[in-house]
Amino acid sequence: MVKVFIDSTGWNSIINSNFPYHLQGKEYFQQLLDSKTKIYTNIIEVNKAIYQIKTECDSPTAQEFSRLIDEAVLKSDIHLVWLTRRNRRNALKQFYSIRESKVDIRHCLIFGEIKKRKINAIFTFDEDLKYFGIPLMPQI
Repeated sequence: MVKVFIDSTGWNSIINSNFPYHLQGKEYFQQLLDSKTKIYTNIIEVNKAIYQIKTECDSPTAQEFSRLIDEAVLKSDIHLVWLTRRNRRNALKQFYSIRESKVDIRHCLIFGEIKKRKINAIFTFDEDLKYFGIPLMPQI
């Protein structure tokens, strides 16, 4: 079974019609749903997406997105990963060992989950994640 991790830029592309790759994001997300791909994300990426959607769209849209995520998690349509001390410790260890200045701690958290859960690709528009060598989708 194919597994995909969605980061904040992926979520933003689906919801925010002003996002530069909105159509590609919506289309790719529909492909994921149609193919019954296992979808993963983490609470940090969801919270960042909520902030971006509230800032770039409006508060009601961000609230609706948050409600939809909660509903999908309850129905097990999305696997929401919560940050643990171990996740954070491992991400920080990796972050401090990386010389690439564009790599953020949240990138290391994403990579840790991808390794742990054997995830196939990242639904993202964040080019800095290329550092980890995981396929970024959709390809633009």
